[in-house]
Amino acid sequence: MRKTLMILVLLVFALPLSAYSVNTIKDSLRQDFPSSAAVIRKNQREWKRRIAKADVIHSEGNSREKVPVGMSLDNLKNYNKSVIKGTIYNLEKMRSPRSMAYTKASVHIDKVISGDKSLKDTIVYLALDGGLVSADDWYSEGRHKDYNHDMLVKNDEFPLPSIGAKIIAGLIPINLDEPIEFNNDLKRSGFTSKNSFAINTPQYNFWVKEPKAKKYRLNNPKLRKKNINGDYLAESLQQLTKEINKKYND
Repeated sequence: MRKTLMILVLLVFALPLSAYSVNTIKDSLRQDFPSSAAVIRKNQREWKRRIAKADVIHSEGNSREKVPVGMSLDNLKNYNKSVIKGTIYNLEKMRSPRSMAYTKASVHIDKVISGDKSLKDTIVYLALDGGLVSADDWYSEGRHKDYNHDMLVKNDEFPLPSIGAKIIAGLIPINLDEPIEFNNDLKRSGFTSKNSFAINTPQYNFWVKEPKAKKYRLNNPKLRKKNINGDYLAESLQQLTKEINKKYND
């Protein structure tokens, strides 16, 4: 009887301690690890080193299926599974279809503006247009003389945000079941239907606040520079940008 009581006492103290330890570990992973300024600086240095010697070429981006553009907050929320605020935690070279270039972005979800609230404080993967690709993979006509040399492809309508930048974007589920080259490359780069999403209309509905900037701005330079007089799309998106800064720039 005495031995049984001793075991019960040990269990009473051990179980709460175990639960506390697990919760502490979870809190540490969700809060300290993703937001670590030191790790972000390390990732910045590594990405800067990788792109330093790459030849820069410009591209108009990859073709996409035409989808509705969110020109108001209500549009943005209705057209997407989730609208999020996030931090670009890391950028990495990834496999891409021939003559295309994508970058694997690890994004920490800081706030869920609309949609799946369970995404908050998690890290998801996004495939961003542009990035590092070998010359041999970019030139589809055959082996290039510098095939082992990396090229940095810059999309003129979707410049890559910096590591450490804040973003606002609409996310939609990513379908990896279709047997196409892009999906195969995503899978080989660590993307799954559970840990990744696609950005909806990235040329129009993607806002970036660079590390030293005070406000979010449309990521598409052409839209930012465009004369909005008489251009309903540009005018609506610039008005939406003002509303986003008023509500979510904290």
